[in-house]
Amino acid sequence: MMHDFAITEHYTIFLDMPLTFKPMRIMQGQLPIKFEVQNPSRIGILPRHGDNRTIRWFKISTCMVYHVGNAWEEGDEVVVLVTRTPDTYLFIPQEDKGEGGETEFEHFRLYRYRINLKTGVVKEEALDDFATEFPRINDDFTGRKTRYMYASRQATYMRPRLLLDGLIKYDLETGSSQVHEFGRGRFGGDSAFAPRPNAVAEDDGWLLTMVWDAVAKQSELLVIDAQNFTGEPVARILMPQRVPYGFHATWISSVC
Repeated sequence: MMHDFAITEHYTIFLDMPLTFKPMRIMQGQLPIKFEVQNPSRIGILPRHGDNRTIRWFKISTCMVYHVGNAWEEGDEVVVLVTRTPDTYLFIPQEDKGEGGETEFEHFRLYRYRINLKTGVVKEEALDDFATEFPRINDDFTGRKTRYMYASRQATYMRPRLLLDGLIKYDLETGSSQVHEFGRGRFGGDSAFAPRPNAVAEDDGWLLTMVWDAVAKQSELLVIDAQNFTGEPVARILMPQRVPYGFHATWISSVC
């Protein structure tokens, strides 16, 4: 199952993960989708307008990647940023056959892969210990080097439910990060970056995300200044009814 992919100026990048779909598993009382840990994970790099004769495959440590943040080229290297987990159960809690009760829920973390097309060497690096998903950027920089990346923080204390209690802004140049907390009993989803008209700086704009306040029983659209990330939202747009938790958001300006 390939859930996402990436592009750079000269390449298309595929993620071949050991999450397989076999309908016959249903006949055995199993889910049709299963993570087959014995199979390898690999990244495929295809020249733009290439075909199966020109794709190159690079093995990485076994993992699951659902979402790509961005990718770009640096000299002989292709850099790919993703959120990954060592394995996946599709966020369905699994029974522990030992004495530990339920197994640990899936924690995704931001990773960087550097793939050297000249030597074939792949470098793998974790960029944060926080569990995060749904990496986002200013989409105007897709396929080009970005300094900033945003992600939704997993509320790991709410396991086994997949809830997200804040947003993280990563500065990939300095290795630092900032957190925008939603607050007690408030959980959100994916985010989208809306650039300021005529902006020059990469992070000059707003991050938009839907939040459900479980205490006030109120859904809101938060508008967060990406350059004042830890400050109060510049706007909170109250929804007339509850908006269910969701993911995969985008920003479309009125000029598109």
